[in-house]
Amino acid sequence: MRRFELTEELNREEFNGFARDNADRVKTHFLGSYEWGEVSKIRNWQPLHVGVREDGKLVATALVLKKALVMGYTYFYIPRGFTMDWSDLELLEYFTDAIKRLGRKHRALFFKIDPDIKLHTVDIDGSVVEGESNEELVRYLESLGYRRKPLNYAFENEQPRFTFRIDISGTMDEIRSRYSKTTLHEIRKSAESSVEVYRGTREDIPEFERLTKMTEARQDYISHDMSFYGKFYDILHPCGMADIYLGKVDIRALTERAKAELAENEALRDKYSGSQSKKSRNMLKEIDNRLTALNAKLKELADKPQEEVIVSSYLTVKYLDKIWTLYGANDMDYSRYYANYAVYEKMIEDSNAEGLRVFDGFGTVGRPDAAGNARGLYEFKKKWGGELTEFIGEFDLILNRPVYFAYSKLIPVYHELSNRRHRNRQ
Repeated sequence: MRRFELTEELNREEFNGFARDNADRVKTHFLGSYEWGEVSKIRNWQPLHVGVREDGKLVATALVLKKALVMGYTYFYIPRGFTMDWSDLELLEYFTDAIKRLGRKHRALFFKIDPDIKLHTVDIDGSVVEGESNEELVRYLESLGYRRKPLNYAFENEQPRFTFRIDISGTMDEIRSRYSKTTLHEIRKSAESSVEVYRGTREDIPEFERLTKMTEARQDYISHDMSFYGKFYDILHPCGMADIYLGKVDIRALTERAKAELAENEALRDKYSGSQSKKSRNMLKEIDNRLTALNAKLKELADKPQEEVIVSSYLTVKYLDKIWTLYGANDMDYSRYYANYAVYEKMIEDSNAEGLRVFDGFGTVGRPDAAGNARGLYEFKKKWGGELTEFIGEFDLILNRPVYFAYSKLIPVYHELSNRRHRNRQ
């Protein structure tokens, strides 16, 4: 008979140490880290750092986020599920029952999990193919009382159910060999535009916020209050978990280069204009095409500020052997310079150099035909040679059935009103 015991509050060292020391056999995710609990406080979650011991030895942990509701009720959310060996069904049953007991102590209506576990292997278009399957685990969770929410293909739930994950454990040549031809072309185009990519500091957060506001307005969505990103960086960067990457273009330098190229081609045109040979006529045609393109480029550049402009930025999170591109924003008025490709490439290069194993794009739609407004996001992320990964879904375990169903009816209305208030503040 196995002897388990719940520990209701672990310190940071023991909590994170368990994930670090057992990463080869348990599911780990930055959303289950001690530090993410600190970030979650920004959004009014109370973190509980719980664990299960077997004969005194820690065998599982969970970051339990507690949210206060009306009338003294709460609910629990365990982002990306328990940090444990999910094949240990006896431990899973105990941990589930222990969280139920803890939830009732805190007047929780339910607790939610969305495990970082693949449902089944899918191809690049989201169709199921031969490979891994965890349908039996889903059935076991349901036997324990979990209710799986309808499988979503976009971003309706707490966390994305699909993501692209890139294996970055090899050399950069091996990694680039899996990029699409379009991606390699856009990276070259960004280099031709002399896009500069750098890892920024806290002082660069306002630029990220500026780009995020532009992206939200363009795509008509709300992410976080702008004050969130600075606090996020302040918590995670000092412990080596977060970085900000930025890509910029120098419009003045591009203008001067285009003017120089224009002058060179005008001189070439004068040189060949007096000749009637077939070779000269063909050369003149090529020169005229270049002159047309350069004049169009200069006209476009003249409408932009003649200075260095930050046009792409990403906030990343690192945890153990993985990195996630958690938040990204781009100024599409400068899309022809492909700065986002240069930034993505730089993040992959740095992660590879640091010895990380997985580069996670953190969220996409599950099928191209379900993409809608997120089609561009899907197309961009799939070009980098990653595996489309489908998670098993979001599960609620109800602890107070009557109040839970009343809450589940009202919460969509609350979210809509909250989003409207947020939009009105922009």
